[in-house]
Amino acid sequence: MAIKEPSITASPNRGLALTAGSVLAIWGFLGFFLAADGDPGFFNRHGGMLWNAFGVNPATALVWVLLAAALLLVGLGNTIGSRNVNLLVGVVLVVFAAYGFVFVNTSANVFALNTTDNVFHAIVGVILLLTALGADKQNIRALRAEAARA
Repeated sequence: MAIKEPSITASPNRGLALTAGSVLAIWGFLGFFLAADGDPGFFNRHGGMLWNAFGVNPATALVWVLLAAALLLVGLGNTIGSRNVNLLVGVVLVVFAAYGFVFVNTSANVFALNTTDNVFHAIVGVILLLTALGADKQNIRALRAEAARA
């Protein structure tokens, strides 16, 4: 009996990948327009503000769009790919948050990060990591067993 790929609603990893990818895509695209409100330059320390809370420059907006593209592609794909990309993007966002917390008020803050950005990156990164590590275990086990039989 062939195992069917779980739907988006039946797979927490696929659903979260699409949700987080959509949010990051919207914020990334808006960020390109609002980044012009700050100092000129791709890696400027004082970018524009997104919703008067999130610091954004073109580099930050690009990171968000790239992460969104990866999440959206795998969210529409399969569960195993979604789990792996959720894990990768989660690690990237947690590292991005740590970078922001350490360098927020220094000249090394080339992503125009502020505390709100750092908290957002940490929360989304941890949620992605926990979902990747804890959800869909039964689905992934069944899909891998089916692939091994084929």
